[in-house]
Amino acid sequence: MIPCRSGCANYCDGCHKTCAHWKELQEKNKAERLEKKAYLEYYNQICSTVLRQYYAAQPRFVHR
Repeated sequence: MIPCRSGCANYCDGCHKTCAHWKELQEKNKAERLEKKAYLEYYNQICSTVLRQYYAAQPRFVHR
């Protein structure tokens, strides 16, 4: 279901394809998703680095 369907006074079937408000909403959502993706990638990289350093600092046991 299209989110504007229940709250838009100008809603009609298929109007979201030409609606400026809908396109603006889509652009805003796209920008927000890109920001979230960049945030998650950045902190994933930091966490991965910390984990690699942690595992590298652990003693290695050799079984003979």
